Amino acid sequence: PNSKYMTFLRYCLLFSLLCPLLPLRAQIIFTESLATVIDTTRSWQGSVAPELNFKTEKENFFSFKNNANVSWLLQKKKAITLINQLEITAFGNTVNVSNGFLHTEYRYLVKPRLEVYPFAELVWSPTRGLLLRVASGMQSRYRLIQSEHFILTSGLGFFYEYEKWNMDGVPKYTGENITLHQRTLKTRLAIGFKILFSEKWQLTTSGYMHSRLDSNIANPRFAYDLQLKHHITKNFGIWLSYQVIQHTKPIVPIKKMYLVTTGGVFISW
Repeated sequence: PNSKYMTFLRYCLLFSLLCPLLPLRAQIIFTESLATVIDTTRSWQGSVAPELNFKTEKENFFSFKNNANVSWLLQKKKAITLINQLEITAFGNTVNVSNGFLHTEYRYLVKPRLEVYPFAELVWSPTRGLLLRVASGMQSRYRLIQSEHFILTSGLGFFYEYEKWNMDGVPKYTGENITLHQRTLKTRLAIGFKILFSEKWQLTTSGYMHSRLDSNIANPRFAYDLQLKHHITKNFGIWLSYQVIQHTKPIVPIKKMYLVTTGGVFISW
């Protein structure tokens, strides 16, 4: 047992050293909590946030992740945002590099509060049975309220989605480990708000609904998250996050409720 955890710690140490060299969840990426308001006075901005994590899946497991979120201003009204996550997990007796995602947006600021942007993303979560998810489409983001201490954002869009699943995430499954594919067109609704209590405390929450265009709207995919940040200094702090994804009709018979609680430190600029 000690050898297993020493191996896990060595992976974590190696990963923490490699993460700053990067160009820096499940099926829904919480972009309304992650995407920052573009500051047109800066050429680039972003943050890096390593985290320790505990999940409830077919078997409980611990993980170490790094989250990166970087935006580059191309012109006064155009920007590219890259959101990335890589994860090392200890699942049962196995330690490996597993879950992660890559999300990119080409953001066009139609107005100071309105963005229209094409996006593309990759998601992989093999411990849950999701071998690959590829999505691409067109989204909009509108800040209904934007003040010094409160930001309320809404989002609407359409996208194409391809998913590849197997049975690894199905509880107590003993049958053949088959692979299933699904290709769909979906709508996306999102809402999020951010409260800045002070220069040191910040609360962010967001909610999402993905619905197939060819199915009953009563069977969508829901998600919501809650994130609390505390700035110890201007560019360094700690954070806690609670995320839930609800599948009303999953492709494979995994648990319909997917819960992730996380926490860690962040560096922003």
